[in-house]
Parts: sequence; C-alpha cells; structure tokens
Amino acid sequence: MADSQTYSIETISKLLMLSERRCQQLVNDGVIPKQDRGQYDLVKSVQGYVKFLRERAFGGVGNTDMHSEKTRLVIAQANIAEMNDAEMRSDLVRTEDVRRAIFTAARSIRNSIQTISDRLSVSIAGMNDHHDIHELMDNEINQVLEDMGKDWGAFLPEVKIDEQEPEKNPVS
Repeated sequence: MADSQTYSIETISKLLMLSERRCQQLVNDGVIPKQDRGQYDLVKSVQGYVKFLRERAFGGVGNTDMHSEKTRLVIAQANIAEMNDAEMRSDLVRTEDVRRAIFTAARSIRNSIQTISDRLSVSIAGMNDHHDIHELMDNEINQVLEDMGKDWGAFLPEVKIDEQEPEKNPVS
C-alpha cells in the first residue's frame, strides 16, 4: 500500500461504531495508534481495534486458539463423565481390576493343575484296573475344570441365551 491515509478521531469513531470518548480511551491504551496531531491511520486503527477485540474474546494474542482448547476441554470432561457413569453401571471396568481378576483365576488354575498328580498318586498306586485309573483321572480333571469355571465366572458377567448374537449364516 502506498501512503496510508489518516483521518480524524470523529471519522475513526464512526467507522468503528464507537463514541469519540471510547476511541480516545483506546488511543490512551495503545489499541489505536496515533499518527499525527489529531490524525489516525485508518488501516492501523482498524487492525488495532480488531486485535483488541480478538484478545478480549479469546484471552490474549497468543491464545486465538483458546476457543478450540476450551472446546477440547469440555469434550474431555464429557468423556470422563460418561466413563464414570458407565463404570457405575458396571458397563466399564478398570484395567487394574481385570488384570487382578485374571491373575487370580489363572493362578488358581495353575495351582489346581500342578497338584493333580499329588492328589492322585496315592490312589493310583494301589489300583490295577486301568478303567478305574482312567475314571479317577477324569473325575479329577473335571473337578479342576469345574473350579476353573467358578473362578472365571466370578468376574465375567453371566450371558443369557437370548442376549447372544444370532448366527450370521444359519444353516436351514
């Protein structure tokens, strides 16, 4: 732009839709720069006022992104509230609770399997019939599996038959 045009405070105030007194306050605050005695650069005056309004709306020059940050914060707070609500309804569980429950159930299963031989060795030593030995081992293994079901069932929700998803390609 060649030479900038200067105007009186009356013209600037009409352009910015402010009173002359308010324009004088903005000049004193450094928002509207003064050019010559009683004259003000039109472009710099408008830019100064727009910058001033932007700072007021968003909390500062460097914070013109403040609106998007506030939006992000509100969304994050809503997500946290939804997760807390889901946790209260037991639709959501904490990872640490799941880890602890799985570890406890797995430890119980491991201990049960490792002690099968200890529980059966004395009984099997006095047996001669392989059918009786087989039945004794089957019973012990089934007992371990039943205990596993109880351990896992303690932290897994019970699934009702009508809640399960229908088969995708049912055979007619």
